[in-house]
Amino acid sequence: MPRLDPRPAAPASGRGPPLGRGASPEAAADWLVDLTGTTLAWRRTQEPAAVSVRAPLTDLLLLIYGRAPSDREIYEISGDTELLEFWLARVVFG
Repeated sequence: MPRLDPRPAAPASGRGPPLGRGASPEAAADWLVDLTGTTLAWRRTQEPAAVSVRAPLTDLLLLIYGRAPSDREIYEISGDTELLEFWLARVVFG
């Protein structure tokens, strides 16, 4: 389960709508990561988000796990890219 690294002092929430959607064309699914509450939450939905990332599922996982940079051409990113980079720098899996 993902968790935010507790070390950064900057708050994750309070920056507008939920963080973003990760869309996987081959899976025909959208997932939303929501940082507006007291804990990180995610759900399948097509709600509006502050930032969206569209890519094949494998590439989305590589991005989320920190194995690929977000500037690869495979990623179609729209919205608040600064928020995406903020989240990617602080999310920890393990």
